[in-house]
Amino acid sequence: MSIPTYIPVFRLRQEEKKVLTTFDFGSDIFPYVEIFKEFERLPPKPKPGKPKKVREPKHFNEIYIPTLNSIKSEKVFVDLPIHLNQSRKMKKEVLEFLRGVVSKRKVRTDYLLSLNVLRRKIIPVISSYSQLTGEPNSIKLQEADLRVVFPTVAFRTSEKTFTNDINQVSAVAQREDFLIVDLEDYCLSDKDDMATIQFMIDHLKTFDKCHVVLLRNCIYNSIKNFELEHGERIEVIDNSLMNRYDQLGADCFADYAGIKKDKIEGGGAISPGFIFYDAVQNNFYGYKGSEKRELKDFENIIVPAVLRSDAAARMQSNELEYLSVENKGWKMIEDIWDEEESGKNQAKFKRISMEHYLHCIRTKIQDGYFVL
Repeated sequence: MSIPTYIPVFRLRQEEKKVLTTFDFGSDIFPYVEIFKEFERLPPKPKPGKPKKVREPKHFNEIYIPTLNSIKSEKVFVDLPIHLNQSRKMKKEVLEFLRGVVSKRKVRTDYLLSLNVLRRKIIPVISSYSQLTGEPNSIKLQEADLRVVFPTVAFRTSEKTFTNDINQVSAVAQREDFLIVDLEDYCLSDKDDMATIQFMIDHLKTFDKCHVVLLRNCIYNSIKNFELEHGERIEVIDNSLMNRYDQLGADCFADYAGIKKDKIEGGGAISPGFIFYDAVQNNFYGYKGSEKRELKDFENIIVPAVLRSDAAARMQSNELEYLSVENKGWKMIEDIWDEEESGKNQAKFKRISMEHYLHCIRTKIQDGYFVL
């Protein structure tokens, strides 16, 4: 098994799924999929006056195995996220899954085991239940059950539970496993934040039980589209992890593929905005619509501003083909400008961000940017 350089995390929304199932990740990128509900889509409600059809719903594994199998990568991390904070803004089916499946260790393990037909491709993710149920040794218990089927497993931890987690991981981890350390919103350029997580970094520098991954959310949820400075660099985004992960004791780095970490909440008003990655500077630039916040702002304001931006010019003049025809996100921007497809779709710009970011990271990998 090859060792990935980069691990993009996907929360399985509609636009994320489109990227996940079409992008060619190659051998150096292992995607990480967080599944947060029983069904990808609920069965349609019967129309008035039509007889109800009796149909047994598909089981969890029947729904997700085709999706996972279609991903063009050597391995895929699969997580039923214990760490996902529950919110009243979440849809009923999400809360039911988190409470009825994810919060119960044995049930969650059985769901992961039901994906056993893909045992050579899937790397199941284990997290501690200490903060959720108080159960002792929950990492060891999950590892024992999952190891029977899956030759490789991953352990996910964070600052809150790291000390207890690492003792269990050290006892059961095998050489080809992965330890994923979630740095959450801690900023690598903030001295106070670094002081808080330094104890983990110090431990990782001597940890040799398995491969180490550092995961960080660099685009904070506090960043709002309507507050973006149009065409300006977003100064609060620190994307330096890709340049420092090896110095921090890790073998690979992970993030949320160029977008915010989705809270999996419903609703939300129209607010045209776009965060565009500059692969030359490793920075992000913000673009927003008018004060009226209309969908046409994507086509009339945001797309033309991105096309004539300094960031786009830098990537076009760079020797690496960041904005080549293989960059589906950039191609979508050009097609919207040429009126070959509609840009009046807020969710579509999430996909554009992801496609563009993933292409840029893959291009960097292929060029040897991350060779240690």
